[in-house]
Amino acid sequence: MLGLLLAVLAADASASWRGAAGVRSSLILTDNLFLTTDDTESGGVIQVRPYFSASRAGNRVNASINYGPSVLFYPQNSELNDVRHTLSARMSSELIERYFFLDVRANANQALLNPRVNSDFDAIGNPDAFTQQASISVTPRINIPVLDGRFATVRIEPGVGFDFTESTADGDGGLSTPTRDTRVTVNSGPMFTTVPWSVTWRRQLFDADEDRGFGEVSGRVGYIFSPRYRLDLILGYDQGRDAFRAADGESSGLRWETIFRWTPNRRARFQFGYGERYFGETYRFDGQYRHKRWVFRSRYNVTVQSATSELAQQEVVPLRDLFGEPIRDPFDTDQVLTATVITPVIINDTFLRDRFELQSLYQKGRNTASVRWFVTRREYDQADLDTRDNQMQLRYSRRVSSRLTASAVVNFWDHSEENDDGFDYFQDAVDLVLSYRLGPRANLGARIGRLNRDAEAAGGDFSEHRASLDFSLRF
Repeated sequence: MLGLLLAVLAADASASWRGAAGVRSSLILTDNLFLTTDDTESGGVIQVRPYFSASRAGNRVNASINYGPSVLFYPQNSELNDVRHTLSARMSSELIERYFFLDVRANANQALLNPRVNSDFDAIGNPDAFTQQASISVTPRINIPVLDGRFATVRIEPGVGFDFTESTADGDGGLSTPTRDTRVTVNSGPMFTTVPWSVTWRRQLFDADEDRGFGEVSGRVGYIFSPRYRLDLILGYDQGRDAFRAADGESSGLRWETIFRWTPNRRARFQFGYGERYFGETYRFDGQYRHKRWVFRSRYNVTVQSATSELAQQEVVPLRDLFGEPIRDPFDTDQVLTATVITPVIINDTFLRDRFELQSLYQKGRNTASVRWFVTRREYDQADLDTRDNQMQLRYSRRVSSRLTASAVVNFWDHSEENDDGFDYFQDAVDLVLSYRLGPRANLGARIGRLNRDAEAAGGDFSEHRASLDFSLRF
């Protein structure tokens, strides 16, 4: 398969590689390096992050790779010196025209081990609170057209993957989990323009070694009333194996769902769904709207997940903004997810996840404002742990002059647990940032910020003041 892929890359001369590279360095000073309540320790951190980004878009192969390791030096605590990797790589290829495709994805970043520990919104303060996470998935796709695709197309996807976490904070060295995600889908063709239909069989193994996973078989029939309105009905059956169990202990059962789609114009699209599965009622929402200066996207869904599957779905390096415009040099901005706290507890368990997401971006003249809001509820199967995280980020920036840009970033995090409110807390952070363009390829920046956590548990409160001086150079 690799040899065939290399042959396709060599033959597909329809596009060339485009890339960018550079290095960012920061001197960070903090008055609470380990985010403790008492006996706080001041210190400094030197961060050096070289990076490169490359992409190509061809007729048969589309690929992108973005890699930026962070080298951290703690002058007063050399035992904490570390290299942390941030990676986002994707490749989609058409190996045999119309019939055989191959998709490969890989990512890596820092993930919070457990929301109960003291942590910042990044992995600089109290570094033992985070773990290095990496995942890779390989998905061949075989298309078999029926009546030249006019009646239907059978799609077979025997996906395989591997997830890995490692941290100095946990005694067992992290998790190593092989995964599987196999699908067989039959999609209707142009013969069914008004009444499209599909049949799907899927088997997703969160842990292939222990055969823990979740399977489903379903049929979907839709009716298109007009270009604006469409109604779909889904009927099927769920079957879990050592996966999330409902209150009555069942992990299998019938499922149904109705989905209504409304597309009022080319700039807006909305989808509403309601149904029932073995664990109870389910709701679905997906909407987006785009204006000349303003855009928003929002969604809500209920799914069965594991820590490895949720981490693998994260967009570590955003390649496009909400307007759909490509981000030319993502590592030269603050949009790269070098660390995330929007993660589950890193344990080998499955959970029911309810998630609401809202992202919005506004641009006018010299001003840019954005909102990112996530509300996530996780109900674990085996662990006595049910969590709810309400997290929001507000960002505003203004181009003061052709060289100087000023920004303000506010983060909120409200964490609560149903079984033990002693771990509930509210955390907020405010950062003020100045960025000065020294030349076409060099920038100088300064940042000051304050972090505060108010916790229910005694000794859970802490605060931190931080200042940094940043320098970036693009090659």
